[in-house]
Amino acid sequence: MAFFGLFGNYDKPGPGVSKDEPKKAAPVRFFEILWRKLSKLIQLNLIYMIPFIVAVALMVGVFLLPLPHFAFNTVLLGPVDLYALYAVPLPLILMAPFSAGMAFVTRNFAREEHAFVWSDFWEAVGKNWKPSLLNGVIVYVAYVFLSFSIFFYSNQMSSNWLYIIPFAICAILLLLMLFAQYYIPLMIVTMDLKLRHIYRNAFIFAILGLPRNILITLILVAMVVGTLYCPGGFLAIPLILLILIVFSFVSYLCSFAAYPMLDKYLIQPYYRKEAEAAEKKTVAAEGEIFSFEADELDDEDEDAPKYVYVNGRLIERSALKQEESIFSDETKEHLN
Repeated sequence: MAFFGLFGNYDKPGPGVSKDEPKKAAPVRFFEILWRKLSKLIQLNLIYMIPFIVAVALMVGVFLLPLPHFAFNTVLLGPVDLYALYAVPLPLILMAPFSAGMAFVTRNFAREEHAFVWSDFWEAVGKNWKPSLLNGVIVYVAYVFLSFSIFFYSNQMSSNWLYIIPFAICAILLLLMLFAQYYIPLMIVTMDLKLRHIYRNAFIFAILGLPRNILITLILVAMVVGTLYCPGGFLAIPLILLILIVFSFVSYLCSFAAYPMLDKYLIQPYYRKEAEAAEKKTVAAEGEIFSFEADELDDEDEDAPKYVYVNGRLIERSALKQEESIFSDETKEHLN
């Protein structure tokens, strides 16, 4: 590990892995990659701390504003300050694009691909800030409405047990929303899809990948509980871990667990469909007497997949052809 090259690329290439070598079990690969990329995960976490410190400063500023605080008695948590619970976390919405940048880097680590931590992080932030920021707003609104609904219905259950039904519905929706967030930043940086389609797929994965989602949640809960019950004299340890590794580790954990679902149900089907379309083109070409241009076949083939996987991202085939056409025209003008 290149701890002394924390902010530089001093890693030497190893001997590599034979393509015929059998794939190791997921837990083994998880810890092998974690150990191998530990210095880069620390570097990534330190980069993420830059906007996080700004967000925390904004939260402190919101808390200190001379605005009224309202107490709300809950059965679950006792008296809670609604202003501190809902207004103060508002600046965390701004962290969503940076979480997407982190997801891009840790996704490459999970796929055992190279990533330039600093440049790839900021490039992913710049390319994906709009859908990521919108996702942050949606998460905040869902958090406010669902958590307050849970508090409200839990208070009402003591007088009427029927309130357990809306309480359970809100609790399940909140849990599904949490599970969906394991996939949404990853899909934002991987696929050229509209946010509503990303949310639809994410909620499908929230149910389809239930065992791994529960495992991720249990690990996160264990981390939080371990921090809360850390002895008073050791509070510096959780703080140091927070600064050095916590955020990047959580992102790596989600990327490692969630990406196989994306690959199996979204990416590989496009590969298979493209292969089938290519096979149909070959059969049709062998049966035709006249010749034709490959580009013409691509434009007219209705069986060709709508999306193609290029440079780690699913993009529309039409958009790719448009970019190629523009590039070709610019090249001709330059030559002329």
